[in-house]
Amino acid sequence: MSGPLLRLVKELRRRRVFRVAGIYIVFAWVAVQVFSEAFPALDVPAQAIRYVWLAALLGFPLVVTFTWFFDLTAEGIVRTPERAPDPDAGLELRRIDYAIIGALVAIAFAMIWQLSMQIRGESVWSSAEPMSIAVLPFENLSGDPEQAWFVSGMHDALITELSRISGLKVISRTSTLGYAGSDKRLPEIADELNVEMIIEGSVFRAGDRVRIVVQLIDADEDEHIWAENYERDLTDALRLQADITRAIAEEVQIALTSDEERVLMATGVVDAASYEAYLKGNFHVDLFTPEDMAFAQQYFERSIELDSESALGHSGLNRMCRFQLQAGLVRPREGEPRCRAFVLRALALDSLLPEAHMGLALGYWVYDYDWVSAETEFLRAIELRPNYAEAHMFYSHFLASQGRFDESDEHMRTARELDPFNPFMQGIHGVQQIFIGNVDEGIGLINAAIDGTPGLGFGYDALWGIHAREGRFDESYDAALKHFGITMGHSTAVAAMERGYAEGGFARAMLETAEVLAALTESEYVPAVEISLLYELGGDMDLALHWLEVAYDQHDPTLPYLRVAPLFDGDNPMYADLRQRMKLDF
Repeated sequence: MSGPLLRLVKELRRRRVFRVAGIYIVFAWVAVQVFSEAFPALDVPAQAIRYVWLAALLGFPLVVTFTWFFDLTAEGIVRTPERAPDPDAGLELRRIDYAIIGALVAIAFAMIWQLSMQIRGESVWSSAEPMSIAVLPFENLSGDPEQAWFVSGMHDALITELSRISGLKVISRTSTLGYAGSDKRLPEIADELNVEMIIEGSVFRAGDRVRIVVQLIDADEDEHIWAENYERDLTDALRLQADITRAIAEEVQIALTSDEERVLMATGVVDAASYEAYLKGNFHVDLFTPEDMAFAQQYFERSIELDSESALGHSGLNRMCRFQLQAGLVRPREGEPRCRAFVLRALALDSLLPEAHMGLALGYWVYDYDWVSAETEFLRAIELRPNYAEAHMFYSHFLASQGRFDESDEHMRTARELDPFNPFMQGIHGVQQIFIGNVDEGIGLINAAIDGTPGLGFGYDALWGIHAREGRFDESYDAALKHFGITMGHSTAVAAMERGYAEGGFARAMLETAEVLAALTESEYVPAVEISLLYELGGDMDLALHWLEVAYDQHDPTLPYLRVAPLFDGDNPMYADLRQRMKLDF
């Protein structure tokens, strides 16, 4: 080495550039290691570490430039002396020196600001849309149609685990079932579901051994990103789903929060036979026929017979109990204690079970009329499972019943985004729109759900009420007939209504039906709220108010909607005392 290059090396050494560069490299390496450990604890995505590397690389020339021109001394920053300094020349900073230092500081701050915004943009606090994923129905590789319930259960379990991750948007199972065996291309499916990623999978079961193959696909490019094969004993089925969830989150570079990691780590072994019974119960619940609901009840009961500490089994029984209460099939004072016992036992066994927290929220809301406790439990369910469409849906209705319409709309939009093709969800959305005053849109949504799903009995009561309030009595009569005939299966009420309509029109039909149902309460349970509405629409306000008081005494699950549901004339002064007692005087 000679000539200009040798002089440059000597000058770099004299100006301590080599020494400072070495120290900088060591410092940068240590910083990267520290941030690599700190980011997960702070819920910052792991991929954000690349910005720390980038900051280190961009900072290097700034440090070298500063070191070439300046020295740090006990007196502060001074200019590095020339090789043969003039003893009379001072080393104090000149104007140009301040300009150079100012420029370096400005560049450094600009880099730090830009990189911090990039990191924040990738964190869980970002306002950007989360990564969206749909899990398509799994393929049954066993060749045994009798195993369909098991394959369905594995599909549902993976969606449930993935939906706990706040950094993901996970489409609900109901909206993906229609793609079983579909010949549509994946980009088309992704476009319909509005997702970026698709997960496909297959399940093979041999005795108590389960093998699941999952593959992650970039839907826009229709390219496989990742695939893995998992095999476990059935007793480890929940751990298997947790492992798959963790692997998918890592592959799409979503950092799990400390709470999410704790939930996945807490997953334990299950009793194989009890878990099988639970999966069969869930399979029949989704079919939603009276016969299947009876089967579901039996399987959930079998699940806790086989394992009295099955939180899932107890949660399933609470769900069945809630269905019966909301459908008006059992007296609230008889049904609620059973529901409450199931859900409290489920939470005692697994305090992190979102379904149980939502079940408890529903009890506080529609039976206890305890708005504060209900909201606390709804929020806990959503916190534990941010993609829980059903929880967002019911919480939306709760918020509407409290007059908090903007918040209600927000959660209903979230529910529909997570479960866009669920007809029940569409009907619920329509009812919510009626609650908040968007009557035409609400009626359209309910009718679309009914027309698109033959046999769907939901929404006729809302149509019955709103058409009557709007003076459309023929449409109200038709909806009332379908409510009592299809939803309630009450042929006696239908016959009374048809007889009354023929004798004296709408008002007579309502009164005739009210009298028949009021007489039936001596031998069977009939929701008092409906008798009250029938009397009100028939013009007998005294009996309407009497039966409303009966409903309050019975803890009728419809009463929390007193101010917003078309079943009630919520602003009517005769309801003022009841509104105050229920703290609904908003």
